[in-house]
Amino acid sequence: MTGAEPTVGAPAAWPPLVPAPGRSVAVLVGTATQVVPSTLPPLPQAAASVVALGEVLTGPLGGFDPASVHRRVDPPAPAEVFRLLPAPGSDPLDVLFFYFAGYGLRGTDNRLCLALPGSVDDTRRAERTALPVAALFQALRQVRAEHKIAVFDCCFAARALDAADAADIHVLAAAGRTRKARTPEGHTRTGFTTALLRLLADGVPDGPEHLDLTTLYRHLTVTLPAAGLPEPLQRSFGATGDLALFRNAAYGTGHTRAGLLARARFAGQVKSLGQAGHPRRTAQAAHLFRAVAADAAVHLGRTDPETLRYRHVHASTAGEAGDPHTACVLLQQAVTDWERLAPPDDPALGAARASLAYWRTRTASTPTPPARTPH
Repeated sequence: MTGAEPTVGAPAAWPPLVPAPGRSVAVLVGTATQVVPSTLPPLPQAAASVVALGEVLTGPLGGFDPASVHRRVDPPAPAEVFRLLPAPGSDPLDVLFFYFAGYGLRGTDNRLCLALPGSVDDTRRAERTALPVAALFQALRQVRAEHKIAVFDCCFAARALDAADAADIHVLAAAGRTRKARTPEGHTRTGFTTALLRLLADGVPDGPEHLDLTTLYRHLTVTLPAAGLPEPLQRSFGATGDLALFRNAAYGTGHTRAGLLARARFAGQVKSLGQAGHPRRTAQAAHLFRAVAADAAVHLGRTDPETLRYRHVHASTAGEAGDPHTACVLLQQAVTDWERLAPPDDPALGAARASLAYWRTRTASTPTPPARTPH
């Protein structure tokens, strides 16, 4: 296992842990069809999710050897899942990655069970007809691996965190303990996995060369709720948050026009979450927009039309985060620069003027804060 090489001249960053492909194993399981006595509806998106994730893991962005990625759709019994895992006496691995897509059921004492074909959604019968997650973790503990990761794309997935044998395993859950995972109408894959695959395909323009699990999780906590899906939960163990299983498809593009736009859109999603009742997200959005505006000023020019729009939204977001005085200072600077370049009836300039007028009214009832560097 190695750390990624830093870019020459870039600020020092905590290096991700990049597993060696030959010392990593992935097991991908999905339950798509149901048979009697199950009354659960089919979920073909689970099968498609297993296939798609396997292709990414073994493709140009993935860090796994194709021979080390084991897929199984519709295993008839828990034993069929356990056979996919490396034998307890096998050579030690850098990483063991387990993924499940399908229905999550609640068994006795609300313990999580992973549905198999024929599983019954009944607390008295779930553990006898499905794969209890406690049994899965017991099997995972028998495998010799420095790091173990378990991803559950199912309803009630965070109940996996309650299993005693999950204590030293990195767990990423698609939904909370009482939340159902969702697959929007028309999706060919499950909702959570669709968002994960889109994130991997698009990349993170201002992210590192290798996407660590913490970076992926941080983005999923924004993009999933923005799409109307449950917010995921994650628990790291030791240094597992630094594990980087994928290359960043957008690495090095953070200062391009396309990269700046992608960063601004992400900041906009963060801002929307703040407006929906999560105040800390508004402060985060202000920080993100500040970075976008600053980078745009350097790489596109301070008075480039796109830079001026980023400066406008940064200033407004700073006001929404509770600092109308800074909003006025930044907006006045942006309007002054805009007026030198744009015609008086320019719609974008008009919007910036309206924002300036609004935040000026808000400063009238807000004490002036001590002098400091603007957001």
